[in-house]
Amino acid sequence: MQIDRAALDKLLAMNDRQLKSIIQRLANESGIDPSQFNIDPASIESIRSALRSATDEDLKQVAEQYEANRRKRG
Repeated sequence: MQIDRAALDKLLAMNDRQLKSIIQRLANESGIDPSQFNIDPASIESIRSALRSATDEDLKQVAEQYEANRRKRG
């Protein structure tokens, strides 16, 4: 999974419904039951805020964790 600044900008450009769908899909692919999330408009704004403030090192760590979880499931 490639997570870089350009990919992050694309996520931030999505509307709330699209972003929620992506989050749920990524959670599912990581082995997390998406039904455990109760994502409301306030949650989406909080997620957007966190994404905006993510550093390149944060993005690298997220990508590494995502890939590690996928390998465990595979």
